[in-house]
Amino acid sequence: MTDADADRYAHARPLVLAGLAATMVYNVTSAAKEVYAGHVLQTVDPFVLITACFGLVILLFQVIDRAGGGQPSVYTPRVMRALVMVNLTTAGAWLGIYLALRWLEPAVAGGLSGGVGPLAVLAWRRFAGIRTTGIRTTLAEAASGAGILAACLLLAWSAAEGQGEVIAATPVETALGLVAATAGGISATLTSVWAKKLSLAGLGPSAIMARRFWLLVGFCGAVAWATGRLAGPMPSVETVAGIGLLGVALPLYALQVGIRYGRIFHVNVIVGLCPLFTLAFQAFSAWNHWSPLTVAGVALLVAAGYLGLMRPRRSGPAFAAGDAP
Repeated sequence: MTDADADRYAHARPLVLAGLAATMVYNVTSAAKEVYAGHVLQTVDPFVLITACFGLVILLFQVIDRAGGGQPSVYTPRVMRALVMVNLTTAGAWLGIYLALRWLEPAVAGGLSGGVGPLAVLAWRRFAGIRTTGIRTTLAEAASGAGILAACLLLAWSAAEGQGEVIAATPVETALGLVAATAGGISATLTSVWAKKLSLAGLGPSAIMARRFWLLVGFCGAVAWATGRLAGPMPSVETVAGIGLLGVALPLYALQVGIRYGRIFHVNVIVGLCPLFTLAFQAFSAWNHWSPLTVAGVALLVAAGYLGLMRPRRSGPAFAAGDAP
């Protein structure tokens, strides 16, 4: 590492550590939300819950962004294209995880959704990333990806075996849950890529949060209204506030801070550890119980995730504030 590189790393490191800490805040709050939302979704329709909770999130961040003056000067055609993509991928990510939570054990849904993230980034880097950024996959990252893949397969096996006494779902519902969790995880990773582009273009976390849920809320609201789902059980005000503010707004804002200052692969590896926290919350939950296969899958996921944080010293800093995804 040259003196210039060392100086840049010394100045960037506090921001990097702040980004990693923010990502861990995301893990804890998001895990609590998954366990609670999984319980709520056994009686409340996902489209109804998403419309209510994320509608509140949009309102909150619109107020915050307008109080900060907004950032109209950065809305170039390139930024608008990124905003469209972040809305599309955000919709896929949250529809996937909420549908998965209806039919899968929370740790299985969260594990699959978070686990496919690093795999998707590795695939992107293998087929496109080297050409666009010059960043190559290290041996540790490749081994981490293999371990995460094995963990995801183990979690899928857990779901196929019935998930113990956790969720009563038919085989078809379980299969749909596995597909939804996987699709949601891939979408979430793509969201982080496009959110990184918006961050590099000059949009702050609150500005991005104020604009990334329009499609999700509009689509889910239209489906809920057109199919008569609004006539079914409705979530309480406390439920909407708890999930919307503490389970969505807080963790996603923290994650946006992590994305702003960390490399995408490492952010997704840390997010991949979220099922460990979900499993811990399940242990103290009156609604869920542990499935032995799920515990094994989460343990492997955590071990593989830590392996992904390793990087040879000769390659320079593991993280760099402002790295392109």
